[in-house]
Amino acid sequence: MNRENVIEITSDYVMEDVDCNFKIIAGPGAGKTYWLINHIKNVLKNSKKLHIVAKIACITYTNVAVEEIQDRLEINDDRVEVSTIHSFLYKNVVKPYIYLLKDDNGECIVNYQELGGHDEHVPSKGKVMLNKELCAEVKKRKRLETSLIQILGDLDWSFESGKIVLEPRHDWTKRACGKLIDTEFFTKYKRLFWDEGIIHHEDVLYFSYNILKKYSIIRNFISAKYPYIFIDEFQDTNPIQTQIIKWIGEQGSIIGVIGDPAQSIYKFQGASRDDFIKFNLHNQKDYIMTQNRRSTKEIINLLSHMRGEDIIKQSCYRKEQGKPIYYIEYENIKEVENIFHEIREEFCLNKDYCVITPSNKAVSKLKSKTNQCNSVIWDEIYKKDLDRGRLLEHIFSAQEIAKELRYEVAIKEMLKVFKTDKDGNLKGCFRNCAITSKLLKRSLAVALLEYMINNMETNMEKSVLNFYNDLNDEFFNQFDLKLTKASRGAFKDFAETLQVKELVDNLKLKEEKKATIRTIHKAKGAEFQSVLVFIENINDIEYLFDPDINHEEDNSRLYYVAFSRAEDFLCIAVPKMNKKKSERMNKLNIKCSN
Repeated sequence: MNRENVIEITSDYVMEDVDCNFKIIAGPGAGKTYWLINHIKNVLKNSKKLHIVAKIACITYTNVAVEEIQDRLEINDDRVEVSTIHSFLYKNVVKPYIYLLKDDNGECIVNYQELGGHDEHVPSKGKVMLNKELCAEVKKRKRLETSLIQILGDLDWSFESGKIVLEPRHDWTKRACGKLIDTEFFTKYKRLFWDEGIIHHEDVLYFSYNILKKYSIIRNFISAKYPYIFIDEFQDTNPIQTQIIKWIGEQGSIIGVIGDPAQSIYKFQGASRDDFIKFNLHNQKDYIMTQNRRSTKEIINLLSHMRGEDIIKQSCYRKEQGKPIYYIEYENIKEVENIFHEIREEFCLNKDYCVITPSNKAVSKLKSKTNQCNSVIWDEIYKKDLDRGRLLEHIFSAQEIAKELRYEVAIKEMLKVFKTDKDGNLKGCFRNCAITSKLLKRSLAVALLEYMINNMETNMEKSVLNFYNDLNDEFFNQFDLKLTKASRGAFKDFAETLQVKELVDNLKLKEEKKATIRTIHKAKGAEFQSVLVFIENINDIEYLFDPDINHEEDNSRLYYVAFSRAEDFLCIAVPKMNKKKSERMNKLNIKCSN
């Protein structure tokens, strides 16, 4: 983006021409959500394009962000539709038009009659081994068999030279495949799910792209329905999404994208920060927001150091004196949070806080307050019994979401327990049970959620096996539903040695709204009075000392995002450092807690 052609604005700026494509780069705390909400209201008031069936589409990255925008809009207007990109594309492209996609034999690629939403992909070796063709392929290659689950779990669609390719995301899984396997194998594996009407989260983009490429008239339909499409967090887009948005924009929709290249941290999911930087449509206007309304001057100074020579030089909106930034050197993980809270108490900081760290393994350690991590528990459950593993995942995920008071989202998660085929037969680990009424499914989901909340403390102390059996006896039996018995086999042996609390502590929720210990990815978009950034690997401190915000990898940007969550107080926990590193901390005006 050429700085000379960029208009600098604040969050109070009102765009007079609502029918102009735009791009806004807004640093952390700039008030971009505040601006976006006011702009939506501005379009509703002044647009001549909104007729009886036309809507504004507001697309953001997470369901938590969707809820926040809906709450802050404070209007009940059916002309505004707020959703994630996957939900938007599933509703408007995949669900109504998936039947159009056929294979070489003229058969529908997906069993659309069984289609009921899109799920996270849990890799299934069992599905492969039950398929004669794929099983023979695996057994020919012993090396492949040992790493199959890891490879399948890393699958995603990538955009290469105008074509979409299904392959592992990471280089190490690609190397694990080597020349042992080609993309045809992966596509055949996916077809095993599609034949059952199951499509995965990543498949939504693949099908949307192919439908819109092959049937370009559908782009016109979407543009007519959504004359305005605003996309927040666009730095986390990937090339497939970018192409889809450009296609719709070329049909006449007014496109507005908002984001920050310095906060692009989803490269591992195929996100391309360059797509945002280079994004350009006809008559597009470019803007930047340089104010930071969230953080104190001390925190902004550190963020400016992290950002380096960048298009945005953030200025501090707040006038009051801020707290110093501290670092804690630790040897034992147990001591870290205690020291953090002692400093908070000393500064009379008694509002919200969050401990943020890069990895799920570190989250697990911090939650258990030990140096041990058992993050592979869920992988083991899936290996022993995929159907029972998914049942437990949906039930405990719904429970944890409900603890955040997000009851509608929790019910939606619990409904996944009661998935049925076209004849109404319950799928998974249910035994000869049928439900034909959608209302009954929802009633059961609500009742099961209530059961989980009411029995939460008791359940946490049970073994997973006892919980599973009690769930059958105490809940499902009263509705004439039965789970398959876990009286023997690998699942039974593993589940009787595992406590429910351990399983829940290692549960990886897709999004979190109120958790006080999170990964950086799950803290993105949030803000807290106090933040403790927990650095587990001493080498990571170099991303603070010598940051490269424009590097191809996300590492510097990850810590930039973590530090920028803090409003009043930022603290950084690091393993014991040598004298040279301590001196470099002091040069950055970061004080030692000792």
